Amino acid sequence: MRQLLQLFDLKRLIPILLGSVAGVLVLANLLFPQSAGIERSSTEILRWVAVVAAFALLVGVINVIGQHLGRLRSGDKRWPYSVVLLIGFIIPPAIALYGYLAGNTNQLTNEVTTVTTIGLFQDVVQWVYTPLSVSLLALLTFFAVNAAIRALGRGNREAVVVVIVAAIMLLAQIPALTNVPFLGDTVAWVQNYFALAGLRGLAFGAAIGAIVASVRILLGLDRPYLDR
Repeated sequence: MRQLLQLFDLKRLIPILLGSVAGVLVLANLLFPQSAGIERSSTEILRWVAVVAAFALLVGVINVIGQHLGRLRSGDKRWPYSVVLLIGFIIPPAIALYGYLAGNTNQLTNEVTTVTTIGLFQDVVQWVYTPLSVSLLALLTFFAVNAAIRALGRGNREAVVVVIVAAIMLLAQIPALTNVPFLGDTVAWVQNYFALAGLRGLAFGAAIGAIVASVRILLGLDRPYLDR
């Protein structure tokens, strides 16, 4: 009842109508692609969304930079982290701009579109960003080991099974153990049945959750654009 009464407030009603109509038009374009009018409206809405998202990203970047500059001015004890973040904000765009102005660009063409890449920026991604990403992922191993030790300490049978299977999967990735009899077949069987079934279950759950969330937004029950 409270949500129905809120619909009569124009400050809430107009954003709800705009969001619902835009969502219905984009969804209708997927269901009825032969309609030229719906396709034109959907394409225009997606263009507006791209422009708004770009400006929202810019505002977010400016806000983050302002927050960390404030840390530096106030002498916050976390100022070294702010320095690293600001350097990460400044150097990659500067390198990309320099490479673009210097003409150090490459054209990558596929069946859909043509993408212009900047050689210097690609070097930064390859030699800095990618190793850092791999290092962060490697840290997850330590968290996984910690979680496994805690699970074994509780004596939960399901947790013990998960830990044993995970240990077998990790050991199977060691090159020296690839020739162990039956290990490769066992790992392939686990991946093709247990792991794949779990991934499909997660995918189905995520899809159902996305559908429910989308329907609630279209009906105005959830209003993330109103921060509610």
